[in-house]
Amino acid sequence: MKAKAFFILVLFFFSFNCFSQNNVRAWYADGQVFVIWELAPLPVETYAIYASPTAFNSTDSALFVGRPFFWEYTGKDLKDNLNDQSATYIVPNGQDSTYSLLDTEGLFVFTPHQTDSLYFAVTKWGDNAVVSGQNIADTAVSFICDPVNDPVECHLQRTFISPFNSDYICFAYSMWVDGRQKHWEGRPDFPIMANAAKNGMPGLFLVSVPTDLDPSIPYPLSIWLHGHGGRARQSLAGWREAIDIDPIEGILLAHNDRLHRHAGSNIENDDQVSWHFGWGTTFNPFHSVPLFMDTVINYTQRRYLWVDGWLTEHFNIDTTRINIHGHSMGAVGTTALVKCYPEHYGSATLFSTGCRGPFNTSALVFGSIDQNLPTNLQNRNGDQVKFFDLGDLYTNCSPHRDLPLIRFWHGKKDMNPTNEWGPVTVENFRFCDSTGTGLQSHWSERNHNVSMSADEDDHWIKGDSPFQQTASDNVDFAESRYSSNVSFPAFFNHRLSGKNNDPGTGLIGIDNGDGDNWGTWGGYHRWGGVTETQQLWQTTAWLESNAIFSNDNSPEDFLTADLAIRRPQTFVPLSGEVIAWDVKDVTTGNILQSGTTTVHEDNLVVVPQVEVYKENIRKVLITVTLGTTSIEEFYSESSIINISPNPANEIIFTEPDWSFVSIIDLNGREIKRLKVGTSGQTLDVSYLSSGFYFLIIMTNDRKRKVGSLVKL
Repeated sequence: MKAKAFFILVLFFFSFNCFSQNNVRAWYADGQVFVIWELAPLPVETYAIYASPTAFNSTDSALFVGRPFFWEYTGKDLKDNLNDQSATYIVPNGQDSTYSLLDTEGLFVFTPHQTDSLYFAVTKWGDNAVVSGQNIADTAVSFICDPVNDPVECHLQRTFISPFNSDYICFAYSMWVDGRQKHWEGRPDFPIMANAAKNGMPGLFLVSVPTDLDPSIPYPLSIWLHGHGGRARQSLAGWREAIDIDPIEGILLAHNDRLHRHAGSNIENDDQVSWHFGWGTTFNPFHSVPLFMDTVINYTQRRYLWVDGWLTEHFNIDTTRINIHGHSMGAVGTTALVKCYPEHYGSATLFSTGCRGPFNTSALVFGSIDQNLPTNLQNRNGDQVKFFDLGDLYTNCSPHRDLPLIRFWHGKKDMNPTNEWGPVTVENFRFCDSTGTGLQSHWSERNHNVSMSADEDDHWIKGDSPFQQTASDNVDFAESRYSSNVSFPAFFNHRLSGKNNDPGTGLIGIDNGDGDNWGTWGGYHRWGGVTETQQLWQTTAWLESNAIFSNDNSPEDFLTADLAIRRPQTFVPLSGEVIAWDVKDVTTGNILQSGTTTVHEDNLVVVPQVEVYKENIRKVLITVTLGTTSIEEFYSESSIINISPNPANEIIFTEPDWSFVSIIDLNGREIKRLKVGTSGQTLDVSYLSSGFYFLIIMTNDRKRKVGSLVKL
């Protein structure tokens, strides 16, 4: 009798252990199918998800669709980033409400590519038995594929006050990627963001919003990417006090980069990342086989760009003011993003990147540096971009010539194995400074961190208050200054002037005779009011002299540098064409410098040896025109028109041949550019402050006319 009872107990335990992933349910909502099951009594590293149009009793009769890890099916990343182990996934329930995952349940999300219906089953990895009523859904799940009317969505997990700054409301979102081997076959609303081995993996991101944000006005988006071993939580508003990541005008987005894989007996181990880029198509998170002759796909970049688009649909984001920032691995990821998609970003801020990429990381994910595997991206020549060419600051990785403005901080005591200060970093400084790419480089006495420790004397960070740290690395500094649709002056060849410090050869350490302990090439330069037409480019420039932090102020009264016009929008003269330029004192109008030069190769406009002064001495107006005439001659030779009425209070009248009008103030700033319609229209000028303005009119036959206006 005892033997029989023991046998029954063993049989019961065996059955429970095999089919404890019971009560499998699945439903369709928001473009995806959500599969939920009850977990085994003991933690399981991975479950297997299978599907078939008909009911089945063996996994051999079904399609394998996913294998989520413990971190993924339990929402462990969500729990850790919210610092709350009771946090759980919240998903749509298909009935205009939500479902909160229980602690005893797991979740997998499947993305359909066609309208159909499927049975879903869940097994522990290695089990192939499927039993009705235990580990397979009772009925088939009907779903559709309608990218227009029912697109894939992100899902709000929690709303909370930032634990680091109570002036910000934070939102935690989750989404689940579509993983397939044919990375080019994504849905119109949802690109492929993983290979088949990582199908259904979750993506987490956090958004910090100022409590006083005006949602009716388009606002900028600032993105912050964490370093290796970090979390998105580290980029919530208020966290990084030493470099002030709190947005003022817009919102802050923090992504979580995790690429979970088999880690031996510790099922909760979490040690793999995608370096904010992606991984090889043959990467298998369950095997320890290095990639060989593979292509590295930018799965993670696709996810980040898709999230930007999703946020734009749900928040009032000004898509021309998306600025991205990152530290360490996050700086490497930031570099790759702006090199591959420069048109998407207004600017980039890098902290502690060694300009080499993840050269000493796992060959399981990216291949070896000797292989330098190709990616799925192409450069301007139509060649495939190589993975380890993504980390430097100058190799072309997109169809575009120019990068956004890049601001870079690195410490000479940085001994991080991957991103250390070294000859490669300095080589990047010198190359960019000689070619005018738009890099503002800063170096100092810091180590790899971006915080001030007791034994450091970092020239750019001496504490956490605004009076003790540079403001130019702050998130809000970029918010109001840089746009993807506005060109900018890239000041360069700073290394040739004795007034600027020099970083040395790249030896680690300070006070060792290898260059100056701190310095910047271009970091004191400021500008504003860029005006641009087909015939003219203009900006007002100065050196910082009124900063709260004294080390932000230029130690020199003026600096001399060459100027390259980067990201031009309409002023694009061809190589070899002659251009005229001059530099004026904004206050007096006196010409300080002038000359002519020819456009460089690749249609690059360069103005040589421009002198820019501290703001408290003078601002200068830099003007470049097509042809050999000066700006005064250009205006005098243009067709002069009469503005009516003039002076004006509310409106002025337009002429039938006007195509568009640019309104310019006395500082050379373009106040507004307007498209002009048909004959008989008026132009509203009531919003202008009282004063004197120039009007530059382009006619329908592309002739220029110039007039002046007095606004009452």
